[in-house]
Amino acid sequence: MKKKSKLFPIPKKKSFFFLLICLLTTYNSFAQKDTIYFDACWKNCPKEQAIYYRISPEKMETKKAIGCKIKNIDSVYSIKDYYLKNHKLQFQGYAKDKEGQELVGISKWFDEDETLLNTQNYNHKEKYASKLLDWEPIFYINYSITVKSQFTGGVEVCLDCDDKTKLFMGLGYGISSYDGKYFGIPDAYFSLNTGSGIFIKAGCSNRNLYSLAGLSFLNFADLGFGYSYPLAQDEKPELKGFTFGLTFRITNNKKAYIPLRIGF
Repeated sequence: MKKKSKLFPIPKKKSFFFLLICLLTTYNSFAQKDTIYFDACWKNCPKEQAIYYRISPEKMETKKAIGCKIKNIDSVYSIKDYYLKNHKLQFQGYAKDKEGQELVGISKWFDEDETLLNTQNYNHKEKYASKLLDWEPIFYINYSITVKSQFTGGVEVCLDCDDKTKLFMGLGYGISSYDGKYFGIPDAYFSLNTGSGIFIKAGCSNRNLYSLAGLSFLNFADLGFGYSYPLAQDEKPELKGFTFGLTFRITNNKKAYIPLRIGF
């Protein structure tokens, strides 16, 4: 007579469900390890404090991902970031490294409604070509005052508008008055707009050299304060002293502007 086992056998149905629960638990544990969470400053944090998250990046063949080869790099990482509260796509792009610090190819940023906010092309071949000139015209209107008020209008070109930091080159003509007489002032300048709300501008005319620095609102309006040094000491009025300037840009070239981002 066989002795009964002290271990109670698990019925087949219960065994199947037990195995299924184990598999799901194992999958979830791996999924959590493959998910990276970020806070509002894009620093790693626990899920409870997160605003964004990233699924562990997958490797792809470089040419298949970005359309061209990169020297000594056979594969890149596909980076996708999401908003945690609604799981909508926040960023999509490719990078040389798994952390997404060295971007390549085309990168896109989206708001919480999946509306495209910005696109950057990090392909080296196209980037060097774009550095030449973006010829789509940018019209500007400027008001400045040193000794007298001066109104200037002209055209700008954007040198490499694909970057966040943009360099504008402007040519225009200004009008001012002195002792009841009007006189013209040709204007040429470079304006470096950092993309973080700061700009630095240096220019010249047939009468003066000047420089300004100040705040920029999305590159649409630049408000600055600086100094003007006269080139012609005997011409009246002498454009010397502290100067104030306000510039407005009007263009269909959306790359010239910084997109407005509202975060909560």
